[in-house]
Amino acid sequence: MWKISVKELINEKRKIIEDIYAIDEIELHTGTYKVVNGSFKVKLVLTYADNKILLGGYARGYVERPCDRCLKISEMYIDGIVEAVYTFEKKITHKTEELKDLSNEILITDDIIDLEERIIEGIVSSAPDVFVCSEDCKGLCPYCGADLNEEPDHKCDKMEEKIDPRFEILLKIKHTQEG
Repeated sequence: MWKISVKELINEKRKIIEDIYAIDEIELHTGTYKVVNGSFKVKLVLTYADNKILLGGYARGYVERPCDRCLKISEMYIDGIVEAVYTFEKKITHKTEELKDLSNEILITDDIIDLEERIIEGIVSSAPDVFVCSEDCKGLCPYCGADLNEEPDHKCDKMEEKIDPRFEILLKIKHTQEG
């Protein structure tokens, strides 16, 4: 399904693919996560022009990932952007120019283009580094690990024990202001 014939695409000039990309797990830069419903919804548009094949589209879906604040497993939405330029001619660049050139051009060396790599690349590059289950997630108590979302009035006994002696005066001021 994700392999496209170069010759057919040149004849058609344009091809739109809408389908489901089935995958149970995906490895992101923060770990390997289960894909919710085992799939991503994908829409790709391939266009042949100026002796190049242009690819654009998206891959959307959810993965199960622990919240970075409270560690509860939640569903993280990924809206992956899929894009590439396939070319028949290798562009000659000097080493100093390689870093400046971010054109994402891929040399066509076969009669078939495998789009699966571009889909995965779009998902991985669009996944956030930090994920929270909700904007108002309070996270965990840094002293005892209690979930502050479940215990909003949590007062940790261990907090008093771990106060740096140099900051005790600040704690006294805080207690004085609280009454």
